[in-house]
Amino acid sequence: MKKREANLFVFAVLTIFVMAVVSSCQIVELVINGTTYYETEITTKDNRLIAGLIGGQRSSNLPSGSKTISIKTEEGRQKIKSEQIEYMTLARKGHPEKKQTLVYMDSKYPYTKKGEQKFRTFKHWQILKNAGDHLIITAYGHSYSLAKDGALIITYSRDEGIQYCVQRQGDDCPILIGRSISSRSHMRKQWQEYLADDPVLCQKIKDKEIDAFDFTTITEQYNPAKK
Repeated sequence: MKKREANLFVFAVLTIFVMAVVSSCQIVELVINGTTYYETEITTKDNRLIAGLIGGQRSSNLPSGSKTISIKTEEGRQKIKSEQIEYMTLARKGHPEKKQTLVYMDSKYPYTKKGEQKFRTFKHWQILKNAGDHLIITAYGHSYSLAKDGALIITYSRDEGIQYCVQRQGDDCPILIGRSISSRSHMRKQWQEYLADDPVLCQKIKDKEIDAFDFTTITEQYNPAKK
């Protein structure tokens, strides 16, 4: 499979997964430590399905930077490298309807060096926040946990907020575009730059017809074919 075809396939898969997360995701500034186990299903990149529990006495938080997932199965505890996992679902006992989907994936951080834009690439467990036909928005914080009703909780710091990344169809991975603590004026400028191939949508965001944090509308309306 060629690289472009592979990127389009990944984009399509992520678009499907996003719908399992959006309806029940809570974003709060809160650190939760506890002894709760979460029901977990891991689908590996070689098509294995591993079911069991994660969490326990140390902490029920899943750090977004976890390079290894320790899961308690009927056959015993297994440790699986995050990079070998296609995606992972978490659910609170009694709330299977709020199953949460996370993907361990690259994200790029743009920076400027000697007047030239460059990127640093990091891997994190990310939630799939919004998806349209041509645009996906992912998010991550320091760690994840599940509320008693099964809703997803993102733990983050006051200084960094929740990181928002965007991926257009054909991009190799999401790129950081802003944070939950970013100003609306900053986000409007970011959208103007990143979605410049859809001037109609950019104008709506610039004119404040669409709020800079209205990710649902932005992903739905973004169409790079518009003139």
